[in-house]
Amino acid sequence: MAILEPDISDVAHALTPRQTEVVRLAALGLTAKETARRLGISKTTVDEHLTEARRRVGASTKSHLVGLAVAAGIVAG
Repeated sequence: MAILEPDISDVAHALTPRQTEVVRLAALGLTAKETARRLGISKTTVDEHLTEARRRVGASTKSHLVGLAVAAGIVAG
């Protein structure tokens, strides 16, 4: 069975501005705790943003999410 990749053009439109910001920080290598401190939100909220972002774009892992964001031009590669 073939695994279908999400349409890259949809990735940028699928995420909220806050989800995009959290994904960008994840791409820079920040942990959820570091991201939470930087944004003034809880680690749980960061985890929820990442989980929802993964769901919206069909990513199976955080690494997959970051890769899709890079491919879509949301995050510099």
